[in-house]
Amino acid sequence: MTPLTEFQREIILNEEDKQNYFWVQDDVHLAHAVSPLFASFQIPAMTKGTKTAFENLKMPLRQFMMKLADGRLYQATLPHEGDMPSRIREHQELVGTLFPIQKQRLMDSVEHIFSPFYRQLDAYRSQTATLAEAKQRVEELFAFYEKAWQLHFEIVMPRSGHSMALEEMYARLTNESDATAVYECLSGVMNKTLETDRELWKLAVQVKQSAVLEGIFTGFPTEEIVSQLGKQEEGRAFLTDLQAFLEVYGYRSPNSHEFLDETWIENPNQVLYMVSAYLQKEYDFEKEYAQIVQKREEKLLETLAKMPEGEGKQAFIQLHQWALDAWGLDEDHHFYIDAMLPAKSRLFLLRVGEMLVEANAVEAPNDIFFLYYDELLDVLSKPTLVSQTIERRKQEHEENKQKNVPPVYGTPPEQVPDDPILERVFGIKTPDVNEQEKHFSGYAASQGQYTGVVKVVRGPEDFSKIQAGDVLVCKTTTPPWTVLFSVVGAVVTDAGGILSHAGTVAREYRVPSVVGTKVATSVLRDGDIVTVDGTSGVVHFGKQ
Repeated sequence: MTPLTEFQREIILNEEDKQNYFWVQDDVHLAHAVSPLFASFQIPAMTKGTKTAFENLKMPLRQFMMKLADGRLYQATLPHEGDMPSRIREHQELVGTLFPIQKQRLMDSVEHIFSPFYRQLDAYRSQTATLAEAKQRVEELFAFYEKAWQLHFEIVMPRSGHSMALEEMYARLTNESDATAVYECLSGVMNKTLETDRELWKLAVQVKQSAVLEGIFTGFPTEEIVSQLGKQEEGRAFLTDLQAFLEVYGYRSPNSHEFLDETWIENPNQVLYMVSAYLQKEYDFEKEYAQIVQKREEKLLETLAKMPEGEGKQAFIQLHQWALDAWGLDEDHHFYIDAMLPAKSRLFLLRVGEMLVEANAVEAPNDIFFLYYDELLDVLSKPTLVSQTIERRKQEHEENKQKNVPPVYGTPPEQVPDDPILERVFGIKTPDVNEQEKHFSGYAASQGQYTGVVKVVRGPEDFSKIQAGDVLVCKTTTPPWTVLFSVVGAVVTDAGGILSHAGTVAREYRVPSVVGTKVATSVLRDGDIVTVDGTSGVVHFGKQ
């Protein structure tokens, strides 16, 4: 086995790390195995970026430390080392000042920091450069990754505090035992994920209005649609509209956090499949969205009617309005940072890979994703053939994808603080399966009850299994999965809490959902008949 370099030792989990800290695999955001190059960028960016961000926010946490094991990213949470009560008060006072400007902080960062850098990466792809210049640009990207993730957490973390403040005020003023009901007052807020889905739906409407287009979409496999569209005048006009869509919304990939995956703008087949999904049933995005907005407004009126008149009620109204203004932040930051940064980086790095192919250092441009960052810099400094290393890493990556990795490493702290924010996002319930009565539980993320046929989806490669009315069962979801929510009858996940992506989007689409079950993908199989009770958080199974 090749000895690890100093850089690799810094990012790979070792036995000493396991003795010193408690490590959790984040199956909500990073359930998949990642490539060595992506890990090389993401791990230092998260570790160093959170340290700066948490200090700037005066958080009771010092940082998130990230490490790599079996291709998965593990996270250790380090608490603030000073006086904790004082730190918490300082953090709350600071975050309170940010409530009114959360969305604006994101958009300012997008306008002045992220978009200019993305334009620079795009320019690099079309410019002639030497390997030395390419190395410098890779180093620029590495440095930007740390800045990006610092900004990511400075933008996102105040929203969690805002949510908890809203829950606390709701419970106090209404005397309701379930404070999470307040989130029904926050559905129906347009964001970049819903906006993307709306534009996909519009493309589907365009297909339905043309016998030529509909014939192509229903008569040919997804992989052949582009070539068939190119043979017809209406098809070529549709391809022009498709390209316009991709230029705005195409900088994302199925897993988001990865360099290996093709982006939508590279492979339009991913988008064409989603357009086809909208053709499966009668669906009107605008009508459905208007109904969700109306339901939210009705819920808010009901909530306010329960509250006594006075300063408390007025404070709730103000806090709710700030929350409503910023509620799209979760999906919007993912669009501009979590998804777009790896997508833009991938396209730039593929150009670097092309240069290394020309220098006879690698056989294919995407081979460089199987190198660690320090190895890539070495090859750019002194081009030498690294085929054996790449082939070994490719094999390791395939093996990692099949592994059932430990959910944690190390010893849990003796006293785990009750953190409602972590529960809302990540879900911390232990598995609860009743084999005798055939049911298991999770978090009640989206109300309603639905009985249907299970389809277990491991990744986007399984999307084609989904038929209208199926019950989507998966480990977790990310924004590129959202189109499925308009097709399925219910959603059940292994990971996440009610503020995870799956929980939030299920409420937007009024799809019954139970999340954070820990066991759904291991208990259920394709073809099972289940009843998903999104109101009580229980899934009943046992029928074929």
